[in-house]
Amino acid sequence: MQSHPLTQNPWVIDTDPELGVVPLANLQHIDRTRHAIDAIARLVGNSACEPDATGAQPLGAWTITALMGGVQSLCDHIGTLTDPMLEQARSERSDGSTAPALCDLPASIQ
Repeated sequence: MQSHPLTQNPWVIDTDPELGVVPLANLQHIDRTRHAIDAIARLVGNSACEPDATGAQPLGAWTITALMGGVQSLCDHIGTLTDPMLEQARSERSDGSTAPALCDLPASIQ
């Protein structure tokens, strides 16, 4: 099989170091965001199966649209957290020290 960008492991980037230092607080924010996305996915999925499972009405189109907008917002939040973490991990020097990170982020997510 030929190598194609869509069939390769998307989590591996050859130019990035294998290990790096990142703030644990950001990892905790990402974990909370993951749980929020999971809960929204369950709500939308359960709503889609509702008529067949229990006979109840599914969520309205406006509600589904609002929930999916919430997922998009949470994904943007993950990007806000991961971009500086990746920068910090990539800027680690060979002596183990790191360049200042998260300097332009709000204090609430540092």
